[in-house]
Amino acid sequence: MRKIVAYLFVGLFIVLLAGNVFAQTGPQTTDFPLLSNGSFEPPPPPGYAVSLPPMQPFSSAPPPPPPAASRTDNVPESAKFNQPWVPVLAQGTGRAVPVVSPALANYVKRIMRSLKTCRTLVDKPESGDELRRILITGRIGAEMLGLAYRFPVPSKFNVSHNDRVLRDRSFDAAEYRNFGDFDLRLNGWVKPIQTAVYTDLVFDGRSRRRVHFRSQFTRTGPLTGFFYAYHWDVNGNCWKIQGSLDNVFVRDDGLPSGGDLKIYGADPSGRVMQLDMNFPIKVQGEPEPAKTDTRHREGQRVSKEYR
Repeated sequence: MRKIVAYLFVGLFIVLLAGNVFAQTGPQTTDFPLLSNGSFEPPPPPGYAVSLPPMQPFSSAPPPPPPAASRTDNVPESAKFNQPWVPVLAQGTGRAVPVVSPALANYVKRIMRSLKTCRTLVDKPESGDELRRILITGRIGAEMLGLAYRFPVPSKFNVSHNDRVLRDRSFDAAEYRNFGDFDLRLNGWVKPIQTAVYTDLVFDGRSRRRVHFRSQFTRTGPLTGFFYAYHWDVNGNCWKIQGSLDNVFVRDDGLPSGGDLKIYGADPSGRVMQLDMNFPIKVQGEPEPAKTDTRHREGQRVSKEYR
């Protein structure tokens, strides 16, 4: 009897060992490809039918030359304009600087800090502070537009000591797979391409709660690009926040000093809101800085470079 039991254990061990060998030598169909083998996009959970617009890459190539038919070489002399050109001097009218409330200015500072994180995330992909700033971008936008009623508040995102990202050296990119701790996990990637940095992050929580953030911004200089922040609650209702930035210069305090900011939003009830801001702006109640007189006593300008 003991010999029969021993033979059974040995046979079971051989069967398990053979199964592991066949699994290692067979085709790997469950693993996701790296960024070098293709684009990685986490599959949506059941019940979500939201299609995001495609991300158009920035093009640094010069525009194509005009066709031969539009060049002045092939235009007959009778069709050319021979009138003398007279410059028109327009009167210099000062541009009115809009005045905003302190609450709106605070929202602008917060959302600009979150959007600037898209540039620094590729250098510190394992930073919990950087990822939390991106996670709250949609909520800040909803508060700016007045769409924060019953807005799904995501759980706090924590990073454990054993969480690691996958690095793709061919693209200098970082990829997340079940990154994070507790009940909020992150999947997606951040990838710089030439003069732009692309971000596609999905935060999956309990039940059907989900946050999908996608952005495309310039890597250096003024911020130019767009972003999407979609939030789902446990019932599958979706809040959509999206916006675009055009040549936005950001000061140290987070308030832009130039450029354009456009933010759009929609809640599950169908209400749509839009906010269009042109910088610079003035904050209501804040005193303006005193202007120093840089003129000589004779009325000439004085250089402050070597003073």
